[in-house]
Parts: sequence; C-alpha cells; structure tokens
Amino acid sequence: MKKLLALFTCFLLISSIRGQETVVLTTDRDIYIGGESMWLKITNITTSTNQISPVSKLAYIELLNRNNEPVIQEKVYFNNGVASTQILIPDTISTDNYMLRAYTQWMTNASAHNYAQDIISVINPFAGNSLPNIAEKKVVKQSDNESLKLDLKGLQSAYEKRQRVTMALCFEDLNWNHYSVSVVKSCLYKPENNNDANIVNSKLSLEHTKMPEHKGELITGTITSFDSGEPVVDEKMMISFVGPNPIIDFSLTDSLGQFAFEVNRFGQQEMVIQPYSTDTTKLNYKINLEEKYSSDLRHSEIPDLLLDSLSVKEINRAIINMQINTIYSSHLPESVKADSIENIESFYGIPENQIVIDKYIELATMEEVIREIVPFVSLRKTKGEYSVKVYEEKSLYPRDGKVMTFVDGVPINDVDRILNISPEYMEKIEVINLNYYYKDENLGRLVMFYTWNGDMGNMDFDKRIFRQVHQGYLLNHTFISPDYSNEELLHSRLADYRNVLFFGSFEKNKNEGQESIEFYTGDDAGEYVVVVTGINEMGKKEVMTKSFVVE
Repeated sequence: MKKLLALFTCFLLISSIRGQETVVLTTDRDIYIGGESMWLKITNITTSTNQISPVSKLAYIELLNRNNEPVIQEKVYFNNGVASTQILIPDTISTDNYMLRAYTQWMTNASAHNYAQDIISVINPFAGNSLPNIAEKKVVKQSDNESLKLDLKGLQSAYEKRQRVTMALCFEDLNWNHYSVSVVKSCLYKPENNNDANIVNSKLSLEHTKMPEHKGELITGTITSFDSGEPVVDEKMMISFVGPNPIIDFSLTDSLGQFAFEVNRFGQQEMVIQPYSTDTTKLNYKINLEEKYSSDLRHSEIPDLLLDSLSVKEINRAIINMQINTIYSSHLPESVKADSIENIESFYGIPENQIVIDKYIELATMEEVIREIVPFVSLRKTKGEYSVKVYEEKSLYPRDGKVMTFVDGVPINDVDRILNISPEYMEKIEVINLNYYYKDENLGRLVMFYTWNGDMGNMDFDKRIFRQVHQGYLLNHTFISPDYSNEELLHSRLADYRNVLFFGSFEKNKNEGQESIEFYTGDDAGEYVVVVTGINEMGKKEVMTKSFVVE
C-alpha cells in the first residue's frame, strides 16, 4: 500500500513538473568553428501561462556528442527567469553534429524528452576530421522567413563596411514575452538544424526525486565512516569556498548520512566540506557528492553533418575570419560585458578591525605578526598546541567562548597550520572581536587570514578534509558592438572580421511592442542574416529571418 502511495505521489509530482516549468534554449546560430564562443539565451517559463517560472533559479547546459558523452557541462543563474551568456566551443572536439540541451534539476524528475534541445554543428579545422561530409546534391538554401507578423523597420538590403545598422522590431500582433536577436554570417545559420534529434529510448525514472533549486544550487551528498562504512548521522557539516569573498553554511546529516547546502557561486573555486565540530578525531570519513547533471542520456540519433561544396567554401572563409579576429582580439575594443549577482562581500560583512600586513616592517613568522600587530588577538600554548584568544575592546581578558579562525574563507581549526604560513604570502588579517551569529549558530569571535593570491598560500592543508574544485555558474554576458561613430576607431587599421555582428535578448513587456536594435558591420563583405527568435504563448520557439549584404 505504501509503495502504491509513493508511486501515485511521484506520478502527481511528475505531472506537476510538466505543467509547471520548462526552459527554452536559443543560440546565436547553428554552425560553429572550434575555438569560437557560442552565445545563448535560456528562458525559464511556466508552460501553462508563458510567464517566468518561480520554481528554479538555475539551469544546466550540456553539449553531447553522438556517443552521448558530454563535451561541455555548465550552469547558469536565472536573473528574472533569463540567463544570457556565452560558452567557448573547445578546439579539441571533432567536426560533427552535437546535441545541445538545457534543463533544471526540477525537470530531471521527468523524462529527458522534456529538456530544451537543439542540434548544432561544429567545424573544427584543428581536429583530425576537419572537413564535414559533402552532400551529393546541393543543399537548398532556405529563403527569408517572413510568414510571421514581425516587421524589421529600417533594415536595408545592403550596407558598407563599418556602417551603422539601425532597425526597429515591431511585433504588436505577436504574443511574444521573450525573444532574442542574432546577426550572423548566413553560411553559419542552417535552419534545418533546429529540429530535435530522433528519440530512440527516452525513459522515466521514479527512483529518486530531486528537489527544485528555488534559491540557488543545491550541493548534496553523503558522509560515511571510513572505519565502519556506516553513514555519519546527526553530524553538523559546514561548507566554505577558497577565495576573497567567503561564505559559510551548515547542514545536519540525516539517518542516511545525507547533507544539503544551498549556494550561489560564480566561476571555478575550491570547495571545502568538513564537520563543524572542532574534534579532529571525527575527520576519518568519506564524502560522496551527488552528480548534478542528468543521468538520462537518451540514446538519441544525431543526424550526420552534411554540407554542399558552396557552403564549405563559405565556411572556410568564416574560419579565416575567426583566426584573424583571434589574433587581433587583444587590441580590439571590449566586445563582451560580464556580470553576476554574486554578493562581493564576505558573509560577516565589514569587519571591525583590518590589518594590512605590508604596512608594517617584515616579520619572520606568523606568530610574530599576530603578537606584534594584530589587535585584540593573543596566542596561548597548551600541551604544545597553540590556540587563539580574542579580547573585547574594553576588556583586559577574553570572555569565555570559542574563536573561529579562517584562511581565505576556509575554517581552519589547527592553529599550528596557520602559524606555519610564511608572512610573505599574507595580505591582511581581519578581526571581529565580538560574538558573531550566523543563522542559528554562534560562531564566536572571528579571525580571518587572507593571502595575496587567495589560495591559502603555502599552508599545509589537512588532507583528511574534503576539498574539491567546484564549477559555479557562468557569468551573464552582454554583447557589445564596436562603435564606429568614433572617427579614430572607424579609420583604425585593426581588422574586424566578426562572424557574429550582434546578439541580444529582450522582453516585450518592457518595450511596448517595439525594440530598437543598433550595431555596426565589420570588414568582411558577404551575406548576413538577422535571426529573431521568440517564445509564443505555447512556450514554443518561433523564428523569423531576413538577410542583408555587406559590400
């Protein structure tokens, strides 16, 4: 009876997932060159209303080869339900078609058939199989799609090099709340790629229900004892990250030794998970983290990559463009603006006391540094081991209570390890000399040691503590077009051979049915295509294209 009830509950849950949340994936084009960046937009919506979904705050992105092996795995954070970013295509992968897919953790409780997915092509001149298969018959080029009631006012049929392009998107008759605009070389846009791969074996798993990541990424796992192999129960665990803007969080293990932390981190950082207890005898444990990416790899058929000889000739020119732009990229104006929602402050805010080490005469050891220049902090030695005591401002003696010491944001209980750091690695020391309360924990007084490189310096790290590289969210990126209204830049001899002239994402609700787009052409003559992709009231993508020529 209980099993039937559990299955019925899972059925209701999965039914609600399908109705509650879906992601829509849009890329700047369909064909990429190895070493280029892919611009993409992911929108998280409630299917029934076509409004932003409140369920999940992040999505997972994967690029799978035809063997279902991931060659790219990334995470993005939704800012008001939308993430716009770019991903570097590795220059080590083979020329072929690939499956690009995106989903939330909440969506993984249902079939992978519900994930957002596109087929993209990669031409990699640096790989062994650098040339795609040539089609026996010429691939018929699809003409501009003008069936949708979207007007591109102001778009001309031809432009000169480095000329301003200004157009207005008018879509009063289209029920689009979210849309994106891309302007790329026409040879890199192949509309037939937008079809999903043929699903051969799509399964539905009810074995383990994953919770929605409503505020941030859920890092989950189990802790077991090395000695007995049994789960460590009712142990308060804490998580931290090596870096200049530390966080700390806690989780009490359940009857299965499971823990869960909710974090929001951008970029790559080292993650440290350890017991909150200062009793180092409890460090004889093993931590296993739960896999974040979907295990449903779908066994899908990815179509072969076929191009006609004319397309190959045009793509070879785009490859040259990519190489030229790579050479001159360091000298060109900034073309990307990166942003994140990450709080740059440490979890304890602004400290009462901060000591910058290089303002003082160089001292030989960290013990001398603490004793000589750090206020309200003293060292005590008992049975051959050092401990740190912190005084209140108007007291000659420390009150009873613990002190937490950190190195680059990581709690370090063994003070001797801190004292063994060479002072030359140390940038500053921050002290909070009153009890600090975080959530339901009294952390006591805090002494924070920061190294110049934010990598814990030359500290001898306790190898028994779990330490692993964590890949956080990609930064949100905004495309920036060169501004050739600047006369000096207009007449610059630096080459501008961009394959992508523009990429942007927009919301209709904020623009009253019209959006103005402005960008500049580059130095490469040829045909370009404006691709406008919107999300209709059914949560499906609709695409309109229109071409122009740079002479």
